[in-house]
Amino acid sequence: MANAPPKTFFDNILFRNVREYLASSDSRVEIWDGWRGLAILLVLVGHFAFTRWIWEERMGVDVFFVLSGMLMSNILFVKRMQMRDFYIRRLSRVMPTLALFLCVSYVVSLLLAYDFHISEFIASLFFIRTYFPTDPAYFSATPPTGHLWSLSVEEHSYVIMSLLSLLLFKRGKIIVALMSIYLISVGINFYNYSFMSGVEFEHSLIRTESAIGFIAFSAAYSLIRTQYTIVLSPLLPMLLLVFALVLYLENVPVWCTFLVCPVLLGVAVNHLKETTGVLRTLLTFAPMQLLGIMSYSIYLWQQIFYKLYYTLPGGPITGLLLSLLVGAASFYFFEQPVRRFINQRFSPNPQFNGRV
Repeated sequence: MANAPPKTFFDNILFRNVREYLASSDSRVEIWDGWRGLAILLVLVGHFAFTRWIWEERMGVDVFFVLSGMLMSNILFVKRMQMRDFYIRRLSRVMPTLALFLCVSYVVSLLLAYDFHISEFIASLFFIRTYFPTDPAYFSATPPTGHLWSLSVEEHSYVIMSLLSLLLFKRGKIIVALMSIYLISVGINFYNYSFMSGVEFEHSLIRTESAIGFIAFSAAYSLIRTQYTIVLSPLLPMLLLVFALVLYLENVPVWCTFLVCPVLLGVAVNHLKETTGVLRTLLTFAPMQLLGIMSYSIYLWQQIFYKLYYTLPGGPITGLLLSLLVGAASFYFFEQPVRRFINQRFSPNPQFNGRV
């Protein structure tokens, strides 16, 4: 047998954590990493390409939301992970890197003489910034933390779903509860759309009661698909994704987005494993998967360079490259090692309660 080629520095440093990351989940599906990669790519294009004809950064966040809904539905309602393990693993993924990002963001804001209050830092850290403080308004605040609204929506959704897991055991009742949350969210959006000004309505879309519909519908459909063994055409996820993309175009009424897109994206993500053709090729493309694996760190850090790109030589191109480089460094040297340490120390073998 020929000797294996020696491992390069690039292999040892760049891919070691990725291999460990992939091995850390017993049910990892590569195409879901590609879906995350698509989501962060849409966000980056929206922030650094400055297109004016499509709302791609919001679509990227919604693509994240439906994946979270599906995965959390499986963890909480099918596998029934114990709450202790669930929250240790969620917080180990989110909190350390978020705390580091917030510290750096507010130091940068201090150096640039931005006007801000410590209450903004605390509210962002505890996922209540979209509600408190009301002044300054969320999008008029100067620190580069405007994108953290999506983390607040996810964390609030996890709390709600974990409570449903504790209170309800029959899948039929869980499906009804999740679908009710989706419909209530749609109703709130229609009410806001009817009675708020354009700017007020746009700001309302980042609040949990408005955005949770994406997570709730995807979670509910995940249970429906499993319970009734729904099988769709392998080409349908691609068609649904394209249809959803059309609904994020600038001239499409925004109510179409919050009414129809949770359904389109939720069904698409739940059938990704069966898809074939162009979509599978795109989402299983190694760079797209790698982008998805690093997506959380990239999503956090890109906001600094998005907010300050005009001060950089090369402008948005430099901002994009720095977002990728700093995000990758954050993942390899902080997010993944810290997450692995916490999980191994406090939840090495997540427990399930056996109720399915």
